[in-house]
Amino acid sequence: MNNQNHIRTLTERFFQGETTLAEEQQLYQLYQCEDIPQDLLPYRQMFLDLQAIGSETTAKVQPIRSHRIIRWMIAASLALIVGFTTILLFRQHQQEECVAYIYGKKTTDINVIMAEMRLSAKTMTTDTHHDIVECQLNEMFNIE
Repeated sequence: MNNQNHIRTLTERFFQGETTLAEEQQLYQLYQCEDIPQDLLPYRQMFLDLQAIGSETTAKVQPIRSHRIIRWMIAASLALIVGFTTILLFRQHQQEECVAYIYGKKTTDINVIMAEMRLSAKTMTTDTHHDIVECQLNEMFNIE
């Protein structure tokens, strides 16, 4: 009978939140026994479940280390910087290339291209413009 009073007292204290961890463990053990008062039988399954939850060994999830994440972020940032720098340098290299087609041939020599441009500009500034217009008018009106 003393054991039943002890179970009742511990159960009452448990529901009031006054038990220690050691007393809770003792309460779990007492509810495993067969001689539980009839009025406390509805609590038996609850205490057995609480004991099972407390004794379960949960798989430890390794926390993600913040320094590992930071390292990955730094590595990704560096990869992006290297990628963008490479693209920009490649583009700049392409833009500095000088290409011209002179008399149907591709020429990349800047000196040849500049000389041909000067020659073309020189021929455009001569006074042949008036002669060309006059020839075109003569052709239009069939004047010889």
